[in-house]
Amino acid sequence: MSKRKRPEPKSSSSGINEDEKNILGLIRSKQGMGATTYEMRTATKIQPTLITRAVASLKKSSLIKEVPNMNNKGIKHFLAVEFQPCKELTGGDWYIDGALDVSKIEGLKEICVRILERLKSKVVTLDVIYSYFEKASSDGDKLSREQTREILKNLVLDNVVMEVKSNGLTDFSATRIGEICYKLTGKKSGGGEARDGAFALVPCGACPHIGLCTPDGVISPTTCVYFQKWLDF
Repeated sequence: MSKRKRPEPKSSSSGINEDEKNILGLIRSKQGMGATTYEMRTATKIQPTLITRAVASLKKSSLIKEVPNMNNKGIKHFLAVEFQPCKELTGGDWYIDGALDVSKIEGLKEICVRILERLKSKVVTLDVIYSYFEKASSDGDKLSREQTREILKNLVLDNVVMEVKSNGLTDFSATRIGEICYKLTGKKSGGGEARDGAFALVPCGACPHIGLCTPDGVISPTTCVYFQKWLDF
């Protein structure tokens, strides 16, 4: 396998002074994270006024660029122009040009709801939903497993999707006991009240021993008084 080449600088660094060379070298070594003026001071021991002057000169020469930190907008990072800011600076996959990509998120949420509506099973696991996004024909619709989880969490906060733990019975028969599953609440995006799902009050969801519960075990749905009361109700 060929070794990935480091991006080549887009502008020549010839003709800059020693302070600028040291600062540019530090910034390039940080790649996508870049460096703050505080890091420049502590790493190079250059006086603050000289750092300010050097940074301004490097920016004017198009050797570095200023990038805001979306997690701490009061801190500025400076990157060499040949690098793209890392996720720690941009805010993650859901940001574009420093702003939350609301239209993309809403589009993916709609796709997720359509997938849940088409599935015959009333409850599904994260992996089932993820498999649809993984095979998406459009690159813009492809999601990682963690991104899929984030979209589902967003739908849970919207009260469009309900997160429940499997008890291994009825609708949960195809899943492991204690596994996190998702189901539609009956509420559509854009307003309206949610309908309580049939399993909204299942005691298994709040049981601290759900991971130990098995059909023939000491802890079992068949011997659980709380589960039986729920069935009778």
